[in-house]
Amino acid sequence: MVTLGLRQEAEEINQALEEKVTQQVAEIMEAADVEEEPAREAAPITPTWKFSMHFAGVRYFSYD
Repeated sequence: MVTLGLRQEAEEINQALEEKVTQQVAEIMEAADVEEEPAREAAPITPTWKFSMHFAGVRYFSYD
């Protein structure tokens, strides 16, 4: 019978596809397991002189 042959062929194709997907997922998982480099700490903010001019000719200096 023709339908029995097609069913078996469909099952074989399905099995091959499942194996291929499983292999690809395993490769992706292995690639994701690569150790990530630790987060770098931000450089410390160095204090600097700042000034603001609230009124014309009058400067307010601050050291932050």
